[in-house]
Amino acid sequence: MDWIRANASWVFSGIGVFVLAGGVALVRFGFRRWRESRASLPEAEQQQLSHARVAGRSLQSRLPRVVLRLFYKPDDIQERVVIALRDNAPGSVNMGQPVPYVDLYFQITNLSPLDLVLDRALVDVWFGQPTFTAFLLHRYSVPAGEITKGIHVRHMVTESQKAYIQAFEGAAPGNRGRFYIYVTAYFESKLGRFFVQSSLERDRL
Repeated sequence: MDWIRANASWVFSGIGVFVLAGGVALVRFGFRRWRESRASLPEAEQQQLSHARVAGRSLQSRLPRVVLRLFYKPDDIQERVVIALRDNAPGSVNMGQPVPYVDLYFQITNLSPLDLVLDRALVDVWFGQPTFTAFLLHRYSVPAGEITKGIHVRHMVTESQKAYIQAFEGAAPGNRGRFYIYVTAYFESKLGRFFVQSSLERDRL
């Protein structure tokens, strides 16, 4: 209150009202975006996530967008994002009843100085040949300098896909093709939107 009384002439001037209103609007917008990013992810999914820090928190992550654009381009950030299957338990194939499905768990290593949000991803899965396309539509926070693990994709398979996957999984190792996953992930950052493509290969899940 003392500060307001001492600066009343400035605070209640046209410029003061404009600046204060803009500041309040900016804080409300930031809080709303943070709340939306958290609310869009179901509680069960949030519990599966884990984070491991691999680099120190940089000062750049706290700089405003206009300053960051002087030092970085989206391509600079794109090159420092690595998408992989989770190290332990990368996925599973469940061909039981009532609905067969395939689970995949990814981890994203963010070696950039900026916090990111995974907005969505397109996942093409090949059991030897193109088998199905899955979509990740939940938003995940991917902090700077951390590995975010437990990003989950589940795809319900059709009867024809089920038969093909069972034949692939049951084949002898020498006769089995390779298991491929092609990921196109779309991110949001202070520098704007960009995407990262990754090709993953394994013998099997």
